[in-house]
Amino acid sequence: MLLPVGRVARAHGVRGRILLVPYNEDSQDLVAIGSLWLRTKEGEPKRFEVDRAERASLGYLVALRGIGDRDAAAALRGQEALVDRAELPAPREDELYAADLIGMSAVDQAGTERGEVVGLETAGLQELLRLRKDAKESLVPLSLVREVDEAGRKITIDAPDGLFELEA
Repeated sequence: MLLPVGRVARAHGVRGRILLVPYNEDSQDLVAIGSLWLRTKEGEPKRFEVDRAERASLGYLVALRGIGDRDAAAALRGQEALVDRAELPAPREDELYAADLIGMSAVDQAGTERGEVVGLETAGLQELLRLRKDAKESLVPLSLVREVDEAGRKITIDAPDGLFELEA
Protein backbone atom coordinates (compact mmCIF):
# COMPACT_ATOMS: atom_id res chain seq x y z
CA MET A 1 0.00 0.00 0.00
CA LEU A 2 1.39 3.40 -0.98
CA LEU A 3 1.05 6.13 1.62
CA PRO A 4 1.18 9.85 0.84
CA VAL A 5 3.99 11.46 2.85
CA GLY A 6 4.58 14.86 1.27
CA ARG A 7 5.03 16.96 -1.83
CA VAL A 8 8.01 18.02 -3.93
CA ALA A 9 8.41 21.75 -3.28
CA ARG A 10 11.28 22.53 -5.65
CA ALA A 11 14.67 21.57 -7.02
CA HIS A 12 17.63 22.12 -4.72
CA GLY A 13 21.07 22.83 -6.12
CA VAL A 14 22.43 21.87 -9.53
CA ARG A 15 22.88 18.11 -9.02
CA GLY A 16 19.21 17.15 -9.15
CA ARG A 17 18.18 17.00 -5.51
CA ILE A 18 14.62 17.86 -4.54
CA LEU A 19 13.16 19.50 -1.47
CA LEU A 20 10.43 17.23 -0.14
CA VAL A 21 8.02 18.91 2.30
CA PRO A 22 6.41 16.23 4.49
CA TYR A 23 2.76 16.26 5.49
CA ASN A 24 3.83 15.28 9.00
CA GLU A 25 6.52 17.66 10.24
CA ASP A 26 7.47 15.29 13.06
CA SER A 27 8.30 12.41 10.75
CA GLN A 28 11.89 11.21 10.97
CA ASP A 29 11.26 8.00 9.01
CA LEU A 30 11.85 9.48 5.56
CA VAL A 31 15.63 9.59 6.02
CA ALA A 32 15.84 5.78 5.97
CA ILE A 33 13.56 4.89 3.04
CA GLY A 34 15.00 3.07 0.05
CA SER A 35 12.51 4.18 -2.56
CA LEU A 36 10.05 6.97 -3.15
CA TRP A 37 7.07 7.06 -5.47
CA LEU A 38 6.09 10.34 -7.17
CA ARG A 39 2.66 10.98 -8.62
CA THR A 40 1.18 13.86 -10.56
CA LYS A 41 -2.52 14.58 -10.15
CA GLU A 42 -3.17 12.97 -13.53
CA GLY A 43 -0.70 10.11 -13.49
CA GLU A 44 0.20 6.81 -11.98
CA PRO A 45 2.95 6.79 -9.35
CA LYS A 46 6.49 6.26 -10.60
CA ARG A 47 9.10 4.58 -8.39
CA PHE A 48 12.52 6.13 -7.78
CA GLU A 49 15.43 4.69 -5.80
CA VAL A 50 16.58 7.09 -3.08
CA ASP A 51 20.34 7.61 -3.21
CA ARG A 52 20.37 9.95 -0.23
CA ALA A 53 17.93 11.77 2.03
CA GLU A 54 18.72 14.21 4.79
CA ARG A 55 16.70 16.45 7.06
CA ALA A 56 16.64 20.15 6.11
CA SER A 57 14.97 23.16 7.72
CA LEU A 58 11.91 22.99 5.44
CA GLY A 59 11.71 19.23 4.97
CA TYR A 60 14.06 16.72 3.36
CA LEU A 61 16.69 17.08 0.68
CA VAL A 62 16.43 13.94 -1.45
CA ALA A 63 18.67 12.64 -4.23
CA LEU A 64 16.80 10.26 -6.55
CA ARG A 65 18.58 7.82 -8.86
CA GLY A 66 18.15 8.95 -12.46
CA ILE A 67 17.54 12.60 -11.55
CA GLY A 68 20.95 14.14 -12.11
CA ASP A 69 20.45 17.82 -12.82
CA ARG A 70 18.41 20.83 -11.77
CA ASP A 71 16.09 20.71 -14.81
CA ALA A 72 15.11 17.09 -14.15
CA ALA A 73 14.50 17.87 -10.48
CA ALA A 74 12.50 21.02 -11.32
CA ALA A 75 10.19 18.93 -13.53
CA LEU A 76 9.10 17.04 -10.39
CA ARG A 77 7.84 20.17 -8.62
CA GLY A 78 4.36 19.74 -7.17
CA GLN A 79 4.29 15.96 -7.41
CA GLU A 80 2.98 14.03 -4.45
CA ALA A 81 5.49 11.76 -2.71
CA LEU A 82 4.44 8.33 -1.52
CA VAL A 83 6.20 5.47 0.25
CA ASP A 84 5.43 1.78 0.41
CA ARG A 85 3.92 1.00 3.83
CA ALA A 86 6.17 -2.08 4.02
CA GLU A 87 9.29 0.14 3.96
CA LEU A 88 8.29 2.12 7.02
CA PRO A 89 9.34 0.99 10.49
CA ALA A 90 6.71 -0.29 12.87
CA PRO A 91 4.99 2.60 14.66
CA ARG A 92 6.07 3.30 18.21
CA GLU A 93 3.88 2.18 21.09
CA ASP A 94 0.59 4.12 21.26
CA GLU A 95 1.10 5.39 17.69
CA LEU A 96 -0.08 4.25 14.29
CA TYR A 97 0.06 5.37 10.70
CA ALA A 98 -2.98 7.20 9.34
CA ALA A 99 -3.34 4.47 6.71
CA ASP A 100 -3.95 1.98 9.53
CA LEU A 101 -7.33 3.69 10.06
CA ILE A 102 -8.60 2.42 6.69
CA GLY A 103 -11.34 -0.12 7.28
CA MET A 104 -12.27 1.21 10.71
CA SER A 105 -15.76 2.49 11.46
CA ALA A 106 -16.09 6.16 12.39
CA VAL A 107 -18.47 7.55 14.99
CA ASP A 108 -18.95 11.09 16.22
CA GLN A 109 -18.69 12.13 19.87
CA ALA A 110 -22.39 11.29 20.39
CA GLY A 111 -21.79 7.73 19.15
CA THR A 112 -23.59 8.21 15.82
CA GLU A 113 -22.07 6.08 13.06
CA ARG A 114 -20.61 8.33 10.35
CA GLY A 115 -19.25 5.68 8.01
CA GLU A 116 -16.24 3.53 7.28
CA VAL A 117 -12.79 4.96 6.64
CA VAL A 118 -12.17 4.04 2.99
CA GLY A 119 -9.19 6.20 2.15
CA LEU A 120 -6.90 9.13 2.80
CA GLU A 121 -6.72 12.39 0.88
CA THR A 122 -4.51 15.42 1.15
CA ALA A 123 -5.53 19.04 0.80
CA GLY A 124 -2.50 21.24 0.95
CA LEU A 125 -0.70 20.13 4.08
CA GLN A 126 -3.81 18.69 5.74
CA GLU A 127 -4.59 14.98 5.75
CA LEU A 128 -8.23 14.02 5.37
CA LEU A 129 -10.06 10.78 6.04
CA ARG A 130 -12.50 9.69 3.34
CA LEU A 131 -15.58 8.17 5.00
CA ARG A 132 -18.28 6.22 3.14
CA LYS A 133 -21.80 5.53 4.39
CA ASP A 134 -24.74 4.47 2.21
CA ALA A 135 -22.96 5.39 -1.05
CA LYS A 136 -22.20 8.91 0.26
CA GLU A 137 -18.68 10.06 1.00
CA SER A 138 -17.42 12.66 3.45
CA LEU A 139 -13.98 14.16 3.95
CA VAL A 140 -13.00 14.71 7.58
CA PRO A 141 -9.73 16.28 8.76
CA LEU A 142 -7.50 13.72 10.45
CA SER A 143 -6.95 16.28 13.21
CA LEU A 144 -10.56 15.72 14.36
CA VAL A 145 -9.85 12.10 15.36
CA ARG A 146 -9.94 12.03 19.16
CA GLU A 147 -9.85 8.32 19.97
CA VAL A 148 -8.72 5.18 18.19
CA ASP A 149 -9.92 1.77 19.34
CA GLU A 150 -7.61 -0.55 17.42
CA ALA A 151 -9.08 -3.73 18.93
CA GLY A 152 -12.64 -2.63 18.13
CA ARG A 153 -11.61 -1.17 14.73
CA LYS A 154 -13.37 2.13 15.55
CA ILE A 155 -12.40 5.80 15.64
CA THR A 156 -14.20 8.65 17.37
CA ILE A 157 -14.34 12.01 15.61
CA ASP A 158 -14.82 15.31 17.44
CA ALA A 159 -16.99 16.74 14.68
CA PRO A 160 -18.05 20.38 14.88
CA ASP A 161 -21.79 21.01 14.62
CA GLY A 162 -23.00 20.81 11.04
CA LEU A 163 -19.99 18.98 9.59
CA PHE A 164 -21.97 15.99 8.37
CA GLU A 165 -25.06 18.01 7.45
CA LEU A 166 -23.06 19.82 4.74
CA GLU A 167 -23.32 16.77 2.46
CA ALA A 168 -27.10 16.46 2.81
